[in-house]
Formats: sequence, C-alpha cells, structure tokens
Amino acid sequence: MSNQKQQLNAIAAAAIRTPTPSNCQPWQLRITDTTIELYHQSIRGKFASLPDDLSIFGLGMMAASLELAAQQQGLMATFDRPPLEQRCDAKPWLIAHFSELTAPPSARDQLLADHLASRHTDRREYAGGSPNDPVFDEMRAEVAAHAGTSMQFITEYPQPYQKLQLEADLSILQWRELRHDFMKWARFTEKERQRTQDGDSWDDLLGETKNLTYYLRLFGWSLMQKNRLLPDLIQRKVISMLDKPLSELHQDGAAIACITTADGDLETLFTAGHLAMRTWVLLNARGYAYQPLCNLTMFVYPTYRSDYQLPPTIAPYFEHAYAVLRETFGFAEGAIPAFCFRTGLPVAPFDADHFSLRRDDRIIHAGESR
Repeated sequence: MSNQKQQLNAIAAAAIRTPTPSNCQPWQLRITDTTIELYHQSIRGKFASLPDDLSIFGLGMMAASLELAAQQQGLMATFDRPPLEQRCDAKPWLIAHFSELTAPPSARDQLLADHLASRHTDRREYAGGSPNDPVFDEMRAEVAAHAGTSMQFITEYPQPYQKLQLEADLSILQWRELRHDFMKWARFTEKERQRTQDGDSWDDLLGETKNLTYYLRLFGWSLMQKNRLLPDLIQRKVISMLDKPLSELHQDGAAIACITTADGDLETLFTAGHLAMRTWVLLNARGYAYQPLCNLTMFVYPTYRSDYQLPPTIAPYFEHAYAVLRETFGFAEGAIPAFCFRTGLPVAPFDADHFSLRRDDRIIHAGESR
C-alpha cells in the first residue's frame, strides 16, 4: 500500500469518529486514489421527521474533522462542495483533496489535531468549572474565526428556559414519528450495541440516577396528560416537580452555550457545525467535559429559518420558543439558535471503553459498492 493511501485511510478512520445524533452514523466516506468523498445516507439520519438541518450542521463538523485528521498526517485538506440546495444521497456532499502543509500549524490547530481521537461525550454530573477559565477565551477566538456565527454562555437557567427544555423533551414522547426516530437508535443491552455497532447505550443515555428520575417522571406525566387522567391544577403541580430535577441536571457545570447563525443561510449552518466540532475538541483538550443538547434547537431552528410547520399536537409548546431563547442567551435579533451544549469539569477521567462504536461499512474504497 502506498504512503498516500495509508494517509487517506488514517484520515478517514479519524474523521468517521465525528459525533452524530445518537451515533446514527449517516455519513459514508469513499476513499479514491487522491480524495475522500463524503456521502450522506438519509435512511440513517436520526430525525427523519424533521428537515435535515442537523445533517448540514454535521457536514460542517465532518469538514473540521477531516482538516484536523489531515494535519496529523502532515497534509492540508481543501474541499469541493456542490451547493447545499442541490444535496442528495446519490452524490457526494463534499470531496476532500489533500496537499502537503506549506507552513506549521498554529498552536491551537496542533492542540486540536493531537486531541481529535480523544473527543467524547460526557453525560455524567460535572464538578464545576467557570466561564472565566482561559479555554472560554479560546472558544471566543474560534467564534471570531467563523463568520456568521456567535456563541453565548449562561450560568443561570431561568424558569421559562427550563420549561421550554422540558416541553422539547415531552415533544419526543408525544410526536409518534419522532419518538420512532429516537427509539430507533436506543440500544438496551451491550450485546445489542456490539451487534449493531451504532446507536446510544440506554445506560449511557440515562447516565446519573437523577437523569433516570427525570425521564421516568417525564414519561409518566406524558401518559397522564395524553389520557387526560389529571386535571389542569394537578398537571401544573407535576410540571413543577419536573422542573426541579431538570434544573439540577444543569447546575453542576460551568455553563450552557448556544451557537447561533446570523441568518438562515445553509452555508452559515455548515460554518456553525465546523465551529461546534472545533470547540468540542478544544474543551476536551483543556480538560472540560461536553454534552450536546439538541432536543430544543432541533425544533426551533427549522421553524424559524423556514416555513416548516410542527404537528399541531406539539406546535403550541414552541410558539414563544425563539423569544425565550433570545431572552435567556441574549443573542441578536434575527440570529437563529442552531446548537446548544453543556460543559464543565468532569468528575473523573473518561473511560476509554465508552467511546462510540463505528460500523465497518462507514468507510469504503473506490470500486466497492455503496
């Protein structure tokens, strides 16, 4: 095998570890003699009931990973990409070309390349942290390098935001098609997870005991509401019981962050994904844990940037969602919240055995059937 082919294989192996919602792995990398082509498989998209905004965001994350993985091989990645409006599964969404680096990478680029393989999701309780730590200044520098994006941090979680987060979680239970999308990727046993090589371990998803308590209460309340078993007054009391564990889920870390786009242009959404991947690796490299929080923005982004209509059963939950998020995070009028995450200092080193699995068919070579 030629050195160039070995380099391309190493780059693909590193890039395919880029996170996807519930580890659904919709991307397939096709290695040719000189390029890596990135194909999307809609059937593997997690939220088939929603527009594919998360995949465009994910494409930006994949591009960031390819750049960092190429840098580890002493190469620079450049991309050919058709207009996002013309995207389809039959053609590559992105083609990566590689050439020798002409200058040493910056210190931060080198740091990210060195820690790409150790990037991970940590849903455990956190041990504090502060948005005044130097890594947050590094993240602000990353934002400045990604035109059309912004990032806001909050350390207090007002009740309207907590209620909105609760209703986003409820919507997954109450929208049948979306619930199917969610459960499609839940793996209830380690044996099942090893067999499929994808999806989320149910144990990892629930994480700490308080997560389990929250989801059990949420599920019970959803059933009672659906079957009209409780009068309105008692329903409001149950909501207050849910609000407390929900707030506790977030009070142990440094901050919750919201990445926004300046407009609804798909290119800006791609850029936001690129930013998300770099800051994710950056936080892990600096010793901070990271948990994506997609259940809210996945509803708000498509409804605000386009005329997408949510089902009548859950649309009332999000009638004022944009205003609540803007009041909570303080982003500019017209900016669109694309992605949120929680970060803080980990309670213990992350277990290498818990890194996400990857299917063998996510990387193929020219001549092999897709």
